[in-house]
Parts: sequence; C-alpha cells; structure tokens
Amino acid sequence: MISLNDEQKRAVEHVGNVVVTACPGSGKTRVLTARVIRGLGELQSPKGRIVALTFTNRAADEIQTRLDYENVPMSQLWAGTIHSFALEWILRPYAPYCGRLRHGFSVADEFYSERIIAKLIGEAGLSPFTDICTGFDRSGAGLNHDAESNRVFRKYKRLLADAKLIDYDDILFLAYKILRARPEAAQILASIVRLICLDEVQDTQDLHFGILSAIVRAASTPPELFFVGDANQSIYDSLGAVTMSHEEIAVEFGLESIDHLELHGNYRSTQRIINLYRKFRADVPPITSLTEYAAERGVISFENQTVSRGELAEAIATLISSALDSGVPPKEICVLAPHWRHVRSIARRLVNCLPHVEFDAPGLSPLQSSRDNVWFKIARLFLTSPSPSRARTRMRWAKEALADLASLEGSPDLEQALSARKFLRIVNSISSSEDEGLGYLRDVFNQLATSIGIDAVGNPALNSAYETFFAKAEDRLASQEADLPRDIASFRRLFSHPSGVVVSTCHGVKGEEYDTVIAFGMLRGYVPHWSAIIDQPEEFGMERESKLLYVICSRAKRRLHLISESGHFTRRGNAYETSNLLMGLRFRFDQIR
Repeated sequence: MISLNDEQKRAVEHVGNVVVTACPGSGKTRVLTARVIRGLGELQSPKGRIVALTFTNRAADEIQTRLDYENVPMSQLWAGTIHSFALEWILRPYAPYCGRLRHGFSVADEFYSERIIAKLIGEAGLSPFTDICTGFDRSGAGLNHDAESNRVFRKYKRLLADAKLIDYDDILFLAYKILRARPEAAQILASIVRLICLDEVQDTQDLHFGILSAIVRAASTPPELFFVGDANQSIYDSLGAVTMSHEEIAVEFGLESIDHLELHGNYRSTQRIINLYRKFRADVPPITSLTEYAAERGVISFENQTVSRGELAEAIATLISSALDSGVPPKEICVLAPHWRHVRSIARRLVNCLPHVEFDAPGLSPLQSSRDNVWFKIARLFLTSPSPSRARTRMRWAKEALADLASLEGSPDLEQALSARKFLRIVNSISSSEDEGLGYLRDVFNQLATSIGIDAVGNPALNSAYETFFAKAEDRLASQEADLPRDIASFRRLFSHPSGVVVSTCHGVKGEEYDTVIAFGMLRGYVPHWSAIIDQPEEFGMERESKLLYVICSRAKRRLHLISESGHFTRRGNAYETSNLLMGLRFRFDQIR
C-alpha cells in the first residue's frame, strides 16, 4: 500500500467532498492515487466507476503505472484528460443527437490547428505573435476580444466544420452542449460515476467545470469530489483556465460547502532549489525540503546570453552528458522549452548530438498526435515488446483498444467474445516483414482485423479512424519541419521508449519531477509570451512570468539549468532580452564552464 504521512493520510481518508491545496513536491500524485485506491475499494456495484481526470496524458499514465505497481484491479477506473473523458463518455455515445457530429467526425491534432491558424493570421495581415484563443464560453461565444482575432477564430472554426473536424475546444463545448440538451445523458453518467478525482484544479477551464457540475447536479446521489491543485502553479489562464476558491467550487457544483485541506513540505527538491523558486512568488509561505538530500548543494546554473542560438543544442547535450556521467538515469533528465515548436526543433538536434541516448519527445513521433484514435491504441501494442515489466500495462492497453473497437464496430458482443488476454495473444502472434513504419502498421492492422473478424474498411467509423490515423502520420512525416525517420526500428525506439530523456514544455510536464531540469528560451516574449506583455498592464505580464518560472524550477530535484540564449530577434530586428524576473534575480548561481 502507498505510504503516506499524517497530512496526506488525512486528505485520503477524508469523508465527503474536499479540495486539497498542495505545494510543489508535497505528494499530490501520491495522494490522488491513494484516494483512487480507496474509492475502488468502496464501490458497491460492479457498474460503478471512479474517474480520475488529469491535465496531461503523461499524468494519467503515471497514475495508472503506480496502480499497476500496487497491483490494484483497474476495471472500474477511468483515468485520462477531461478531453478524452468528454470524447469517450459523451461525444461518441451521443453523437447522433448532435448535428455537428451525427454524420461523422475526427479530432484535429494541435499541429494541424497550429498550421491552419498561422496561415489564417498571415492572410489577415496580423502579427505572427497574435494570440488566437480557440475556446468558447458556456453560451458558445468565442473568447477573443478584438474584431480581427475573432474573424480569424470564426474562419478557423468554419474550416474545421467543413472538413468534419473538431479540435480540443470543440470537444469541451459540444460535450457541455449535449449534457445541457440531453439531461438523461448527464443522469446516466451520474448514476455510474461514484468519485471524481481532479488533478491540477487551478488550471481547470470553465467548460471543464460546466461538464463536471452538469453530471454532479444530475445525480440523485452525487459522486464525491476530490480536487487537488495549487493556485501558484496556474499557468493556463491564457487558455481559459479558471482558478476557483473552494467556496466558489462549492457554488459551481451546487454544494452547501466543500472542505479545504492543505499539504505542506516538499519531498522532491533540495532546499536550495526551493529557496530559488520561492523568490518568484513572494507570497508563498516557507517550504521545507523533506528529502534525504535536502542539504545538498546540487547544481543551479544560469546562462544569461552566454550561449548562442546556434550553440544551444550542443550546450544542452553537454549538460545531459554530464548528468548521465554522474549516474542520473535518462528518464530523470528533462529538457524544457517555452513552446511546442521549440520542442520539435531542439529534440531533432539533440538526437543528432547524442545518437546513443534515448529520448522521449512527442515531437519525434509522427503518431503521438493521435492518442485518442483506436488505431493509436492498437499501434502501441504492436510497437512494444511483451515483457514481464510491461505485462500489466499492455493488458490495460489491450482492454482500452478492445473496448474502443467494440464501440466503433457497433458490436458490444466483440468485447464479450474476445477477452483482453486473448486479444493480446493475437497481437503478440502477428508478425510482418515490412521494415517501413507505416507499411508495417498497415500490414499488422489488416492481419489483426482478419484474425478477430472485423471489417476495418467496410465499417464507416473504423475506416474513418483508420484513414485519419495514417493521414495524420503521413502529414507529419511529409512536413518539412519534422524530418522524422520512417523505418520500423525508429518507430519502435521513438514511440515506445518511456525511459529516455524527456523533451517537452513547462506546460507539458506539469506535476512531474526530474533529477535534472534544463530549461532554455528563458526570454521576454517566450516567458511569458508576447500576448501577456503587449498592450497589457506590467503587473499582468509579471504575474504570468512568475508562475511560469515557479513551475519550471520546481520540477527539479537536484540539478537545475536555466538558459537565456542569444540569437533570437523580433520582426523588427531587435534582440530578445532575458526575462525580467531572471534579470533582476539575486542568487549565487554555480559556474559550470
């Protein structure tokens, strides 16, 4: 069983609805996982479900991996992002009741959306730094405040609709719309879900709250709520996140009150790293390191315009090599970028610099943007080898894939006739001589369809998912900015290796922790984005900047490297400057060169 301190145990054993405020490293994921275990043990019916909603797929995977380690049966648990929950539990089952969805739909990935929006911004003659919000409020109105941005927003949404595509913001609004228009849908969900665990509550969007409160309010016996977060780590307000107090949450969900508990102490970082990141949030109470290495000096460095943009990959590669030479496992090293476009670029360059080092970077895989597609779920089974250490994880993946196949095939009997264990045996028995990644997947997918008796071409839903999966992958492979390998060996290595050096954004690793964090692009205009600076009050940008730096630095356990590289220029030719708070920071950094 997961070991807990008294404070954590009090939160997990609390009876009733609760909001838990948790400072960095205070055991938030541990507490959330323990509460899920308790909830699973208290279910009174085999139809009951526990729902654990996380901000990222990585966080959901972490919770499920911990439960695998604890050997906890997970047949009555659903864990994932709110977007995946809305897609799986609301949009797909109730698509016939929504005009936008009833004739079929696919989900546009973020890379596709980014390219379309960038193209529309250029056609409108707007600055490339223009921030277009693609979300809605509960009435269906867009969230852009100026006429030009709103025109781009509307045109973007029309292009998606014409192509029978929906983006992640459409998922939320359409799910909310269905629950409001079809109260029976909310009532059915409310009768099944007995506990809702919500991670990163401070970065929950208004529509997230709307969807969840519609379910809770529809219940004759409402599910319990267990929400965890930290207002000082709210970095998604630019995307519509709403930081609610526990009193405001109670009002949202129609509760008389909701209890509020706190977790103190840090089980992650050295005291020196804690002292650094607390400088960015002056109002944060003192945080004490409770680690066994609390007093270690570790390494904290800051390259202030001393590394050029052209030298950046080599400089980061040197820091990675130094950490590896010190005995740090690759999966305990994280390279953080300000935005996803920086991730894709630096990941490719790092692979070239360190060809013998494994990397775990979404930008290196042409498949990563299709996580909600049933064929993605099947692909990860074919691209990972059977092993004792991954047996429970692959069995869980097999159950998910089989459930999705049954749903899209329109034949629930498929899931009853074919157990997950048998399904996995069939997958493991299939082989292919194809050495090109997508060719291999097409071959094994077709073999699988024949083996289990489904028509992947004749069934409209399965065929649409199939075509979308490969179209997205081909698009990524053909992209000039991607330059991705196509061979099956690279697919296996890049897609299924979760123990390599992580390359992501500060938004993408919220809630995670690493021995060594290397963060670059610490520049004004990146941290924070120009949209938080231009035509905004100075204190608005400073607030955004302080939270971003607080989150970035608090990911590190022992080693933290901050880089403000030179060589970035605005459209007017002005050099990017180091972020204001870093420039004004008084701290004795280590010299590493």
